[in-house]
Amino acid sequence: MSEPRQLYKDRIEASLDAWDRILRGDVSTRPELENLLVTLYKQRGVEPFRGLSKIRIYDKEIATVYVVGKYGLAVVDDSSISQYIHLFQVEAIGDEVYGKLKSVDFSLSDDLRNYVRDRVDVDVMGETLEERVFRAYRLVYTGSIMGFMPETDFVKMYSALLDVFPQLSERLINYVRFYVATKIAEKIALGQITNLNDKKIEKYAYCVRLGLTKCAPSDKLIREIAAKVYKVPRSVVGKLFPNVDAKSFVPRAT
Repeated sequence: MSEPRQLYKDRIEASLDAWDRILRGDVSTRPELENLLVTLYKQRGVEPFRGLSKIRIYDKEIATVYVVGKYGLAVVDDSSISQYIHLFQVEAIGDEVYGKLKSVDFSLSDDLRNYVRDRVDVDVMGETLEERVFRAYRLVYTGSIMGFMPETDFVKMYSALLDVFPQLSERLINYVRFYVATKIAEKIALGQITNLNDKKIEKYAYCVRLGLTKCAPSDKLIREIAAKVYKVPRSVVGKLFPNVDAKSFVPRAT
């Protein structure tokens, strides 16, 4: 494993344990899978990727199980995943949309815009349009963060979703900020960012590398992800974020 991938070793092992039980027929409903994930993560001290709220965060984290199983370690493929659609209906829709867009290099036609809109804006994906779009986007966020999908796909997916759902423009750029915050927190956890100046530069340099503007995340969000998701030692967090309130920050909704 590469160094960043090693950071996700426990998360990957938890997902593989979940797949082992799924394949043995021990998990028959999505709530059962969610509860199993809670148990497996707590056994390993793993925190879900989070985001702008803790609401139903383990249900959202099922995207990790799906990504590891299909894109990471090929436990399932396009054909066999259909047997488990009752567990991964949300992720399968997101994956279908992602695959359709990727097959045309994210080049949108009117027909494809209508297809994305019709597939994503359905009840199973969530209560609001915002939630539905973000559940689809979370699949690509997860795949890119863990190194199972190209980061360029995360950026192209952003542009495609922005085109189809322009009314969510501010919320979509907030999701990109969440992604950048996660990547910077990852670099902190790997010891690649060790001082205030490097952290400040990286916030803006990462946006430049993505080819996007106004996507630099707040220190408060980076700090929260570093401390809670990546378990960066308090002394390191305190050194890099001396002016940020140590009280846990929970952003508004991913």
